[in-house]
Amino acid sequence: MRILILTSLPLGALSCGASIQSQQPSSSHSAEDSAVEDSRKRLAGDFISISLEDSYHREVQPQIGLTFDDEGNFKRQVASSIEEGVYVITPNRELVLYVEKVNGEQRPAARVEQYQISDERDEGFTLREGPSRRAIFLKR
Repeated sequence: MRILILTSLPLGALSCGASIQSQQPSSSHSAEDSAVEDSRKRLAGDFISISLEDSYHREVQPQIGLTFDDEGNFKRQVASSIEEGVYVITPNRELVLYVEKVNGEQRPAARVEQYQISDERDEGFTLREGPSRRAIFLKR
């Protein structure tokens, strides 16, 4: 099954907070550029960031909470901001987030974010964006 990416975005990160969260993903695509293949793999549970690193920005990073379910839905909380949508994990172990709601408000089009999943284990995983950004998440 293929899911088309809904929008084109500039450089970015994990959400709408500071540094690693504040920009759009660097590996984004427009619907015309490509499609995303769903591996049918899922993350399930509540995760909290324990480490956020950005080689180019030295700022205090707010903690990120991520909740995933088996149906492919996610919720991300950074400070008082809550984003919701659906996610796909590709065969190449990329996590693709389609942010559909921000603080309960439906977006006109989903914002697409892509991250490489690395160091996946029972207690958590690491998300990477490009060579300089990474976030380590552990199960709550």
